Amino acid sequence: MEDIDRQRTLEYFERLGKERVRLYAAIDCERFLGGWQVRELADQWLAGQDGDNRARPLWRRLLRRQRQS
Repeated sequence: MEDIDRQRTLEYFERLGKERVRLYAAIDCERFLGGWQVRELADQWLAGQDGDNRARPLWRRLLRRQRQS
């Protein structure tokens, strides 16, 4: 995958959000997101997103969830 394609895909993941990317990757990644390279990128992106959430203090995660509801 070229760098420009990789960057566009990561931007698309950002627009979709973590829950949708996780859902699409779990259901049928090739249909919704693309081939195996995109699947690997989605897995890496999701792992990074999970890491970002763990780095935040608990109270910030709780406030974020309340705002989204």
